[in-house]
Amino acid sequence: MLPLLWLAFTAPPITLDHVPAPILEPVVAQRLLAPPQCLAAACLHGEWQLSGLPEIPAGQRRLDAGDLPGTGSVLHIADRKRRDWMKPQGSNDRVGMQVGMNALSTDDASVAFSVDTAYRLQAYADDGTAGTGPVLRGQLEWRQALGERARLSQTTRVETGQHGTYLRNSLLFNLQLQPALTLSSGVEFRRDSDVTGRNQTDATLNLRYAF
Repeated sequence: MLPLLWLAFTAPPITLDHVPAPILEPVVAQRLLAPPQCLAAACLHGEWQLSGLPEIPAGQRRLDAGDLPGTGSVLHIADRKRRDWMKPQGSNDRVGMQVGMNALSTDDASVAFSVDTAYRLQAYADDGTAGTGPVLRGQLEWRQALGERARLSQTTRVETGQHGTYLRNSLLFNLQLQPALTLSSGVEFRRDSDVTGRNQTDATLNLRYAF
């Protein structure tokens, strides 16, 4: 027993390494105590409201959907008062692009003309040339009031291409004899530079009564 007591008093004490408790950084501790919340986005000063937009200077206007391309099949290429237009055309006879303008439009008179660049798919159709292929086409429409009861109108169409030139001109005069009775007379001629058999001149005189 004594040897064991002597060994207990004479042996060096056993030391244990002390592990310090980890110290959290203040930022991490703050996030653990008060985690951030997900807030919904809000316009504090009305940035996306129309009333909050800056005033437009005098003489200017805002851009809207009507100012963007692709708003329709008709593309205005000039001032709206002139009523210019550009539009594609397609049928069983021909396909192409047309550019036109209403040069004059009043209560008594109107003048409109157009030019087409097209490819003819079928000959002799719709006042066309005698063959297929690329063509250049033009049209002029004129209407004039002669007093309160008389109207004069003219339509001229011409097409030219690899197969000659075709021209059609129609002149029509309408006279209102009574509210329901109209006298209509006109003359029309057609000319084809390649096929003279298509050349023709017609005169018409009709009396129409509206029931």
